[in-house]
Amino acid sequence: MKHLIEIDEMARGRNATPVVAAVWPEDDSTLNALAMALEHGIADVIAVGCHEQILAKLAGKPGTERLEAVEAATPAEAASVAVALVRQGKTQLIMKGLVNTDVLLKAVLNKECGLMEPGGVLTHVTIGEIPVHHKLLLFGDVAVLPCPNAEQREAQLRLMLRMARRLGIDRPRVAMVHCSEKVDERHFPVTAHYRDLVGRAATGEFGDCIVDGPLDIKTVLNAHAAAVKGINSPLQGDADILVFPEIESGNVFYKAMTLFADMKTAALVCGARVPLVVPSRGDDSDTKFHSLAAATILL
Repeated sequence: MKHLIEIDEMARGRNATPVVAAVWPEDDSTLNALAMALEHGIADVIAVGCHEQILAKLAGKPGTERLEAVEAATPAEAASVAVALVRQGKTQLIMKGLVNTDVLLKAVLNKECGLMEPGGVLTHVTIGEIPVHHKLLLFGDVAVLPCPNAEQREAQLRLMLRMARRLGIDRPRVAMVHCSEKVDERHFPVTAHYRDLVGRAATGEFGDCIVDGPLDIKTVLNAHAAAVKGINSPLQGDADILVFPEIESGNVFYKAMTLFADMKTAALVCGARVPLVVPSRGDDSDTKFHSLAAATILL
C-alpha cells in the first residue's frame, strides 16, 4: 500500500460494521471524522458526552440514523462510560474526542474495570504516507511507551507485526532503529534488547517476518545507503516497520516528517481489549478518519 485511502477502502469492504464509542466528541474535526465513518459505512457511532451539541451538529447528515448519543457530565465520566460499553459488548472500538489522552488511558488502565489483560502493554502505532516514499511505513512508539523494557519491546514488536499483517504485509520487514549498527550494551542497553529479538525472530518465534538491527534509519530505508556503508542486512533497505528505541526519537521523527516531508498519518493505540483511536486534538478530520479506518482493520 502507498496511500492511506487504501486502508479506508479495506475498512469499507468489511462484512460487519463495528461500533465505535466516541469519547466527548464536541470538536469539529472529530465530529466530521465520525460523520465520514457513518456516511461510508465504516462504523456505527455511540457518542459519549455532549449529547445536545452532537445531535445538533450531525443532524441530517448521511448515516446519522446509526448514531446513538449517551450523556456524560465530564470527559472523565465519558471515558469510563466508553470503557463500560466495551465491557458490555456494545462497542468494539474507542475513539478520543476533545479529552486529554491521560484521562482516557486512566479509564482503560483501571485494574478493576478497565480493558487490559494481565501483563498487557499499550503501544502507539503510526502509519505514515510519505510522498517521496514508495509505500506506507509503520513506526512507533511516538506517544505512549516512554522507554520500553525488554518485555514491553517484545509486546510492541508483536503488536506492530499484527497491524502490518492485517494490512496485507505477509512477511513484514522490521528495523530496530538506532544511531549506529553496533550492539553496545554499556552505553545503549536497548541494543542488547534488539539483538535478542533479532535472534528470536530468526528462529520463527514471531512468525514469518524479517527483523534486523540495530541499524540507522537511512540504511533501513535506502538500499544504496546500506551498500555504501557495507551493511549486508536482510531488510535490503526496504523496511515496513520502524521500532524506535524510546519515545523521544520516535516523536522527533514523527514531528519532523509531518512538518518537512508532508507526511499524512493514521494512528492508534494497540494492546487493550479493543483498538483505541487516540489522535492528537490538533489533528484534522482526515487524519482522524484514516485512524478510525485503520482501527477497524484490527477487529
